Amino acid sequence: MNIYIKQWSDLILNCSFDNTYKMAWSKALVESTVNFNDPIDDIVIFDFNDIAKLCLKYYWNQTIYFDLIQSPNIKKPPEIISSTKELITLFFNNKHSVQPIRFEKIDFSAIGLAREYEVTVKNIVRTLKQDVSWRFKNLNRQTYEIYGLNLSESKVIFNKKDVITLKEHSDLLFTVINYRWTQMLEGFNYSPRISRKVRAIDENNIKRSSLKKFQEHLDLMFEDGKRKCFYCGKAIADNETSVDHVIPWSYMFSDDLWNLVYCHKGENSEKSNRLPSQEDITRLEERNNQLLERMQNNTKDYDQLQIAVEKDYVKKFWISFKG
Repeated sequence: MNIYIKQWSDLILNCSFDNTYKMAWSKALVESTVNFNDPIDDIVIFDFNDIAKLCLKYYWNQTIYFDLIQSPNIKKPPEIISSTKELITLFFNNKHSVQPIRFEKIDFSAIGLAREYEVTVKNIVRTLKQDVSWRFKNLNRQTYEIYGLNLSESKVIFNKKDVITLKEHSDLLFTVINYRWTQMLEGFNYSPRISRKVRAIDENNIKRSSLKKFQEHLDLMFEDGKRKCFYCGKAIADNETSVDHVIPWSYMFSDDLWNLVYCHKGENSEKSNRLPSQEDITRLEERNNQLLERMQNNTKDYDQLQIAVEKDYVKKFWISFKG
């Protein structure tokens, strides 16, 4: 392996950490070299402001879709995460929507949040300069001079040959960074499928499938054909019917019959990622037992529901979600 890339790999895989800052920093640097045209000068300089925007992109997408915890202290999240969540809250309040949107698709100026966006980037720059950029290079009391820093001017400095090397080995480094980031997240989160979530964000592959295919099974619970809301118990008009994940999709990252119910569209939107109550969970368990009795036992969905009931998925995932 190239000596320079070996240094990067050692730093990524063996670094000490209190949060995932070093992973965001290293990923942003590698992505910056990939996006940089073949350098002409012997020195290549990246601005902290641009690095911070990439870090914000990573944390925005991981948070707005999956609300992944980025440090062991839940009560006191890292400053960058707090700033990111504040911007996400402003975005939702401004758009009056609970549907997540990828960072890359947002024009903050167009939605009146240009100032707030710039303030968030400025806060991230401050943290990267104070706590991350120089620490990332240190491992076991040794400093790896993989790049230079001009903190007074907020610059990261590379040699031309090192930028070329990073570009050539970027796929390998992205894989190593994501692997290490996933390891960290698994230590901070009870959430399932973390590696899939990290990979899906990178592959721009976060898409919710249609839940209509489950309606033929859900309808078995209503012999008179009149659907009722799982949460309020009232009848639902066809144009107000929504299929909801009782344990939020953002946590599960999957569509499972045992976790799906009918509800009013308005209640689905208001519920968002709210923790289900003990009463909801008990009723869902009862519903699943009844649904299993009414389904034909020669389908894949029946087999999956049966496994969920036997292994008590509802209670287990609910307890994990509560943390």
